[in-house]
Formats: sequence, structure tokens, C-alpha cells
Amino acid sequence: MELKEYQTRALDAFERWRDALAAAQTQSETAVAALQAAGVDLPADIRNYPKTAWLRLSESGEVAPTAGPYVDRTADAGFPIPHICFKVPTGGGKTLLAAAALERLNRPTGLVLWMVPSNAIYQQTKAALWSREHSYRQMLERASGGRVKVLEKDTPFTAGDVANCLCVMLVSLQSSNRKNNKDYLKMFRDSGRYPTLFPDSDDALGDGKLRQQYPDLEPLDADAPVKHSLFNVFKMLRPVIVLDEAHKAYGQKTENSDEFVQSINRINPSLVIELSATPNSRRSNLLVDISGVDLKAEEMIKLPVQVHHYANSEWQHTLTKAHAELERLELESVSFRHNGGCYIRPIAVVRVERVGKDQRKGEYVHSEDVREYLTGNLGVPDADVVVHTGDNRGLQNVDLHSEFTSVRWIITKAALMEGWDCSFAYLLVMLDNTQAQNAITQLVGRVMRQPYARRTGREVLDQCYVYCSNTDVSTVVGQVKYGLERQGLTGLDDDVSSRQDTSIELVTIQRRERFQGADIFLPKVLHRDRAGGWIELDYQRHILPGLDLDRISAPVPQAAQARKAQGETATVDVADAPDNPTPAVYHDPQELYIDKTARIAWYARRISDVMPNPFQPARVAGELIQQMRDAGQDDDSIYEQRAALAEQLRDHVKEALDQQAEQVFQAKLANGAIRFDLEICDRNHTLAHSYEIPISDNDVELQRRGQSVQLSLFKPQFARHFNALERRFAFYLDEQKALQWWHRVAVRQRGDYYIQGWRRNRVWPDFVAMAGETAGKASILVFETKGEQLQGNDDTKYKAKLFAALEETFNAGKMTIHDGPAQGVFRLVFDQAGFPDAHTALSRLNGGYNA
Repeated sequence: MELKEYQTRALDAFERWRDALAAAQTQSETAVAALQAAGVDLPADIRNYPKTAWLRLSESGEVAPTAGPYVDRTADAGFPIPHICFKVPTGGGKTLLAAAALERLNRPTGLVLWMVPSNAIYQQTKAALWSREHSYRQMLERASGGRVKVLEKDTPFTAGDVANCLCVMLVSLQSSNRKNNKDYLKMFRDSGRYPTLFPDSDDALGDGKLRQQYPDLEPLDADAPVKHSLFNVFKMLRPVIVLDEAHKAYGQKTENSDEFVQSINRINPSLVIELSATPNSRRSNLLVDISGVDLKAEEMIKLPVQVHHYANSEWQHTLTKAHAELERLELESVSFRHNGGCYIRPIAVVRVERVGKDQRKGEYVHSEDVREYLTGNLGVPDADVVVHTGDNRGLQNVDLHSEFTSVRWIITKAALMEGWDCSFAYLLVMLDNTQAQNAITQLVGRVMRQPYARRTGREVLDQCYVYCSNTDVSTVVGQVKYGLERQGLTGLDDDVSSRQDTSIELVTIQRRERFQGADIFLPKVLHRDRAGGWIELDYQRHILPGLDLDRISAPVPQAAQARKAQGETATVDVADAPDNPTPAVYHDPQELYIDKTARIAWYARRISDVMPNPFQPARVAGELIQQMRDAGQDDDSIYEQRAALAEQLRDHVKEALDQQAEQVFQAKLANGAIRFDLEICDRNHTLAHSYEIPISDNDVELQRRGQSVQLSLFKPQFARHFNALERRFAFYLDEQKALQWWHRVAVRQRGDYYIQGWRRNRVWPDFVAMAGETAGKASILVFETKGEQLQGNDDTKYKAKLFAALEETFNAGKMTIHDGPAQGVFRLVFDQAGFPDAHTALSRLNGGYNA
């Protein structure tokens, strides 16, 4: 992993401290030995080499300018404890710095206690340290020469493990700082888990030697042998401690800080590395202070923060505005990718007031209220919305960065306030009381991480957004700024701006007078049920069971050789004169240690969300690896190609499944199991007679040449509900004399029109229209508008094939509308002058009568 410039600075400072500490320790030990030999009393601070090293660095300006006076710590065994703190803002890579610091300690063996403040961060850190492919784990592998053993508190280990491996034990702060906590108490119990670290229980001589070497070990009872507890193991092994979110461990109250400091000191750590966004200078020696400006310079965070608040409005309006913003970001992200950018799927995080099953009453906003409004009123697909609470872990095992995960809305109360980061999160929607300062403090950092740690160059994708309701905009902005400070993102006050919208009201738009009261039907894709009736087509029930996963084999692997990871060192004699330099002496390249075993499970996980049967991904992945081996490839070669092979495998499986799904769909169309027509009236889609939409004071009607559009089914139409392409196409439709009406389909409105094909996701066309019944023939027209740059992409190809199949099926029947024959037109319309595809279709209707 390539380090950012500020991370390199931080680690350089750590190495200088490490070297100064070693030099001060050597000097201290030499002086103590000399003074003891001379029978001279020892000065008070002569053993305090951590303080000596710190003061030397401080005098030369090599500690953080914001550092306070040096803070002493003394272990239970009586020796001074070296301890330093990295001040790192949220999103700045605290865990990475910790792993990199351990790599630079030059301690390939021993015990490391990695302490975290919550279960969420525990699970996140555990996943990173357990994965041999993760950069954090690889740093530890390099530090230990490939001998890392990751432990949890109840994992047994031996003296041999500690002597020969770098043992990293993950511990929660709750179990090390709460005396009434059962986990904490278990650390002090006599246990048989560590027999190699203690003498036998009846070995009095061995016990005596152990007491002499470690006089502060706890006994079972007075005059009893040493207790064989994990706590005593820590005391003997003198671990390095990594303390994540140190400010939370110390707490706000002085007595809490004192308690925790004593808990750490009792373990006899050899070194403490603290990580904190807002460290306590009275408890921590601040070596490095990374500000929000550093992250901004490295393009790590989305800035500025746009604060939107809506005075005197209901939460539904705030959510509606956030939904419109997310749609805008989605369109921008699609455009960005089709123009050579990376994949981004913008996500909104919604904070509510209530989440419990029995709390959905009264005036408080409940998670299910928000879910229902998103899916019902705003047309968000069910799969796009996830509720994540303490009881409902909706995001568990969900890879939000996967292109095959559809999540765009996350509803929570407090479950994501720490230990969660997703760089696709762009919107923070506060539907609870915005005076809840702690909520903003915790959540504001959740939407600031920049995808792939770099800016896109597109303004709307390089900033983040906070939506909330409040009567005073300055209060909201102040809270957000304070929240940034509390997340360690200092120096960014000028990057928080606000926009106060005008008052909003819900307005009912009606059909034009001549269409009021009439039922207008549109065709649905229906599937025959077991009783012989008809129900809406459902992918899970009607398409997926028809797929034959056994037919899908591994792809023929294409060459994808990657360069092997190597480390190269050089020696330069810096004492040589500049005018007669000695060239650098390069040593033989050494390949970095990595476990390169070809693992079926690694590849299977890359397609497990695509293939529903849990055994099939393993089968296909096994075939791929076997093909590589049959072709003469060894595990090292397969490992170097793993990223390209995984991409080939995933694309191949997706394409194979899609082809089968299309075949199932087409076959059912042909045999009548699927139908698409207007003959069964009780299953048709019925267009609504009116809609309720939020309108602000500054909204303007959609106008063409100074006049409102004339053929829209509903009036009035407002300009902000149309993007530029949709606006031009609406004007085009409004000129067509063959049309009776057109309707802009808005997925945000309850009950608007969609089409289901052979893929899981629904298709929401942009426009539907009815052609006039001239010459006794009526026509239904369905249009999906596309930017010209989207021609040829996968989504466009799918919709083109689906529309063609449905148009053929619709027109093959004997459709009637108002007792006359009917036909259907289903088209993709690209952003081209005159919209030729739509014009050709319209010209063929009604005997060529058109504009």
C-alpha cells in the first residue's frame, strides 16, 4: 500500500522517536551501572529514559507543536513506560499507522495487545488482521518474517509462540477497564490455558524463581503459588500495547482516566502506542498531530460539506430533498464511470429517533416509517434500503463497495456512530432532533471519506452533504463544524457551507380535465400461477428456479501475468564528498513473504453473491484453479494473476447466468407462461388520478417558448423534476400531434409504472404516452432516455433486448383500447438531435400522421 505524505511524515517521526528511545535507554543503563559500581546514589530521573528521549526530541522540534508537557507513566514492576500518541482524524488511517508503526519497531517476536473501544471496531479490526490479503496483515507479516499469530482473549498460546512469532491479541476496552465486567474478571482467574508459561502447580522451586524474576505477579492467595492467569501472563511478557481511540478509553472524567491508566500500567507494557482523533494532552504524549487540512491536501476527504436544512417542514420533505440529491449524485457517478472513471454508488445514511419493535408510536420518526416512505412514496426498490440497528444487523456480511450490492439507503440510530466507514456514503440525513450534538459529532465523519482516497474532478462527487431540519441555520452549521473538530478534522471551518431552502408545501397535481375520471391502463409483465391465474413476474420465484447452475463452468483463463512483489535495498555512504560520490550499492532483490497458496475459497467468495447455491461457487472456482494447474501454472503464478482471474471469473459467471435467465424468459414468453398485454384488466397497471408532490416557493413550471407544456397528462409540471435530456424530450413529445398525452414516470412517486424483465432489478422507463386514436388505432408508447455516451453499455443492451421482446409480444396479441385495435412502441431514446429513434416510431403510427 502506498502511504500518503502525511502518513510518511508520521512514521518518520515515530522512527526518530524509536531511535532516540533506544539511545536514551542505552545511555541510562550505562550510567546506572557506572554509578552503582562507584557506590553513588542514583539521580531521580536517571532511569526515566522515555522522558529523556522525549525532551531531546521536543527541544529539536520533532514532536507535535500541540504537545503538552511530558506525561510520565510507571509500570507496576517499577520501570518507566514509553508511550506516544498519533493524533489522526476520522478517515485518516489510524489502523494503518498502527500496523506500520509495529512494522518499524523491529520486534519480530513477542506479544502485542491491540485494544479497541467497541464491538463494531473490534469486528472491523479483526477482519483486517485475520485476512492475509489485507495490507495491515501484510505489514505485520513483513515485521515478523511471515510468522504472525493473531489471537483473541480466549485463544490459548504457548511460550514458544511468543518466542518465535509475533502474537497479536485483539482485546476490547470493555474487558480491560471495567471491574464489574465478566470478561475483565476472567483475565484474573487461575487458568490452565498457559501451561508452558508457568511452572507446575507443585513446583515450589520454579514458583519461587518466577516470583523472584517478576515480584509483582498476583498469587492465588497469601503464601500461595502464582496465579496462572492471563493477567499474570501479560505482566511477564511485557506486551506492546496499541490503544485505538484512546480518548474513549480515558473518558471525560478525571477519575475514569486515572482508572484506565492504572489498568494499563498494571499490565507492565514495554511500550504504548495511542491512536486518537482528539487526544487528552494530560494523559498522552502527542508525537504527531495530523489535521483535517492534511487529509484535504491528500484528497482523502470529500469537501466542502454542504449543509441543507429546511425550516418548518416535515421529515418527509427533508427525506424527499435528500432523495433528489442522491439521484443527482447517482446520475453523475454513472456519467463519471462511462467517461473512464471508477465505480461509485452514492449512499445516504439516515439517522432516525426510534428503531425498536414496540416504539413505532407518537411523534418520533421510526426506521420503518422511513423505509416505507422511501419504498412507497419515493419509489426506492426494497433491495436498496437497509436498516442497521443493534438488533437488526442489516449490513452484516454486505460488501457495500461491490458492484453487485444495490444498497443506497442505510437507516440507523446509533449502530453506525463508530467503527464503520464506507467511502460511498455521501449524504447524512438527520431526521431526529438536530440538537443531538453527539449524533452529528459521531456521524459527520461517516460521509467524508473519499472513494479510493482521491478526488474525481467532478464537483458534486467531491463533496458531501448533510440534510436536516432546524429553525436556525447557524446552529446546524455550528454543530457540523464542532462535529468535524471532535473527529479531529481541524482547520476545515471554511469548508462547511449552508443552504437554506424556502418553505415547502405538498401540492396535489391532477390530470387534465378531459382525462379525469377515466381509467388508464398500462401493460404489466405477468406470470401464470399454479392455479391458472396471473401474478406479477418475480425474478426469485419465476426466473431463478429455471437456471441450471451445473451448466456453468469456469472460463478459459486468459494470460494475466503480474509483476512479483519484490523488495530492494540500497546502501549509500553519505560521507562521500558530493564531487566524488560513491555509487549506491544495490543488493539482490528479495521477494517479500506472502502465502501464495491457490485457495478455492478466495475465488469462490468473489462470485458467491452472484451464484445463489453455496456449493456452486466453490465448484466453478475449483475448475478455474485446476485449469491453471493443468496448463503448467504453479501456485505462485496463479497468485500473481489472482485479481485479473477473479474479474474474469465474475464476468463470466454473470454473463452465463444472464444468458440463461434471458433464455428462460424468452421461452416462457413463447409458451405463454409469461404474458404482456392488456387483456386481463384486473392485473393491469392503472395510472393514478393524482399525485402529491412537495413544491417550494421558487419552483417554476416546465415551459417551452414561454408557455407551459400542453400534452402532459398531469398539470402543472415543474422544471426541477426533469434533467436536461428529459426536458428536451418532453418538449419533443409536446410537439407531436399524434399524441393524446405523455406522462413523466417518477420512481419517487407512489405507484408509478415499471417493467420487470429477466434480471432482478425493475426497469423504470422515463416516459409513457398514448397516441391518438386516428384511423381507429391507438398506441401505447414507452420511452427510456439515455445519454449518447451510454450506447453500448451493459444496461443499455439489456433494456434494448427487453424492450424489443416485449414490443413483439405486445403487438403479437390482439390488443384493444376503447374497443379499437392497439399497438405498442417500446424504445430507448438517445440524446441525439431530433430524437430519430422516437421520430421513426411515431411516424409509423396512425398512417404516418405526425408533427
